[in-house]
Amino acid sequence: MDIDFSRYERDEERQRTEIDFTARFTGPIPSRAGIIDAIALVSGADPSCVVLDRLSPRAKKGEVRGRARVYDDAAARSAAER
Repeated sequence: MDIDFSRYERDEERQRTEIDFTARFTGPIPSRAGIIDAIALVSGADPSCVVLDRLSPRAKKGEVRGRARVYDDAAARSAAER
């Protein structure tokens, strides 16, 4: 899976980075866990600190567009997410 970031914006107040991305793949649509792992690998974050907001799969094009939030640590994620 190949991931391109179209928006990469830092939110210091909430200790997170907000990302819009496009993931290109071959074969079946990747799972949410697979996408989280790929974003964590690219961003250097712990997978437990990555939250997917929404996904729009386009299976015929072999891509998934979505939004994610990457928190600095688990405490920042717990404070911001329900």
